[in-house]
Amino acid sequence: MPPSYTTLLQQRTVAPFWLEFLLDAALRSGVDLSSSLVELGVSNEDLENPQSRIAMAVEDQLIRQALIHSNDPLFGLHMGEVIRPRFMGELGYASMSSATLRDAIELMIPFMKVTTEYAALRFEWRNNYLWLIWESDMESLPTYPMRIDANFAAAITFGRWILGKNYNPELIHLRHPPQGAEAEYLRIFGCEVAFQQSENAIVLSDDILDLPLRDADPEVHKLARSRMQRAVTQYHARDNLLDQVRLEIQKCLQDGVPQLEPIADELGVKPWTLRRQLRAENTDFSSMLEEERRRLACDWLLHSERSVNQIALDLGYSEQSAFNRAFKRWFGMTPVSYREQGRDAPAP
Repeated sequence: MPPSYTTLLQQRTVAPFWLEFLLDAALRSGVDLSSSLVELGVSNEDLENPQSRIAMAVEDQLIRQALIHSNDPLFGLHMGEVIRPRFMGELGYASMSSATLRDAIELMIPFMKVTTEYAALRFEWRNNYLWLIWESDMESLPTYPMRIDANFAAAITFGRWILGKNYNPELIHLRHPPQGAEAEYLRIFGCEVAFQQSENAIVLSDDILDLPLRDADPEVHKLARSRMQRAVTQYHARDNLLDQVRLEIQKCLQDGVPQLEPIADELGVKPWTLRRQLRAENTDFSSMLEEERRRLACDWLLHSERSVNQIALDLGYSEQSAFNRAFKRWFGMTPVSYREQGRDAPAP
């Protein structure tokens, strides 16, 4: 028997920045949820700690109160309209400093679960259109339509903001019926909205994906993207030893070549214990370091303007020639050739 929604709401979590987004939108609608937050056991420290996670049971109660006391059945749509980078965690500044809308969307897909665990995001290409599809096992939850409305309105509003132009999607598909006046959906999305469809999807034309973003900044993006990737790894690392080690490798690469001993200390285990645990997972520290270097090398070659020499140094290689040899071993080509292939380059 699958778990009940009550169980799922207790087991699943949201990020504190998502809760701040909800609280801010409620306040704009004339609903102050601060006392309810205290009653539900959420402190200011919980909201201010980027590593904290808050039970969906708490968030769901707050959504219900916002819907009731705002007297706005389209609260989700109007919440999405007031999206700001600070309400998106590490994703906000990483996406707005990206080179193109395509790059920003690529960041959004793996970050969805970090924000809230009610749904997963995937994409499909259908003809020349990109379909961004939200999927969930919680669609019977009464607050689910509001969540989809909020996410879709936020995605479109933020996309227009980082482009600096009022571009519209080609089509919106929603599984649920309209929660209020259909004209309000049309006003916010600026395109045809089809309700009670087989999937929740935003459809974008390929033509707009490579448009440059208004605040593109390679140096800012380098730092913001690294923080976002660490946040994703940290989220997955909560109960996963390999992801915990990957996270520590990412941190250590900022200061030189990562070593097993200090990472073991950081994880609170003896070095020999960590070696044994990694063997039990059919890997070892050297292999994990190489995997992380390979992944980061591919990411930086395709999504940054760093020189090959700078990438070599950032990955802890003593000189570019050592990095070139490693890269040829991985892919049978030089880093320069890999960069030139762009979107056609092999995956890490």
